[in-house]
Amino acid sequence: MELSIFKRNYYCLVAGLPNLMIDGIRLPETSIAFKNELQEQLHPSDYNLVVLLYLDYDNKNILNLILNRESTHFPLAIYPSEYLEEQIKEPSSIEGYLKRFILMFNDESFDKSELNSEQHLLRFYYSYVLQTKNSFLKQWFTFYRDMKNILTAVNCRKFGYDIEKQLIPSGDENEVYEILLKGVPKPETLADEVPFVDRILNIAESEISISEKEKALDNLKWAFLDENTFFHYFTIEKIISFVIKLNMVERWLSLDNETGKALFERLINDIKSNYKFTDEFSVKKENTNKLRI
Repeated sequence: MELSIFKRNYYCLVAGLPNLMIDGIRLPETSIAFKNELQEQLHPSDYNLVVLLYLDYDNKNILNLILNRESTHFPLAIYPSEYLEEQIKEPSSIEGYLKRFILMFNDESFDKSELNSEQHLLRFYYSYVLQTKNSFLKQWFTFYRDMKNILTAVNCRKFGYDIEKQLIPSGDENEVYEILLKGVPKPETLADEVPFVDRILNIAESEISISEKEKALDNLKWAFLDENTFFHYFTIEKIISFVIKLNMVERWLSLDNETGKALFERLINDIKSNYKFTDEFSVKKENTNKLRI
């Protein structure tokens, strides 16, 4: 997860993002094609940063397999289904945090309940990805983890759950986690630690539907990504932001086609409005980095 101090610019790749023309039915195919395109076009060290995002799908796949859930394989994962099945039996060449989790789960003394399994895997995952040297990606993972923990803390207070068993501990010095263990704080308590914390708490405590809450929270994620990539034009940070947003679009298309299409339109319009390309990098021009599906 090393990051060079010299930023690489991906002019053609970023300029070609608006040409990712898809519809709701073909989005999973397009996302996989885009992932493959990134592997071909990015410097290996930059692609390794993107891998940290896709590993979240491997987490889901491993939990589905190991807990015998009836669920289809998430194709955006790094590891194929057959490979994961082999690794669950005898982990060898797999990411270290996943190997650690599998070995722990296979121990007879381990509590194999769904909640305990998920909490341990998430703790290992966040401890791993937060070691990244890329400051933007580290900020994203920290923000996303803290947002999820704040939402969890609010729900625990509302429904009387044991908060310590529900939060995601990351294994590092996490002041937000320690504050939440004491109960749901006032917004000003976490103002310096969590961006948009007042809005996160307002959404969490509101009486709107779950779907509306998720839309509002995704708007906050979108705003965070825009704010933290504003001065990144053709670097890996802009591409990482696009990957995260595209994954949000895919999720909404599977839940609510209308919302998903609107979100995808927003993604493309954002890119078009944020850049004024010269003729050399015109998005209308055919180039070798254009995604073909």
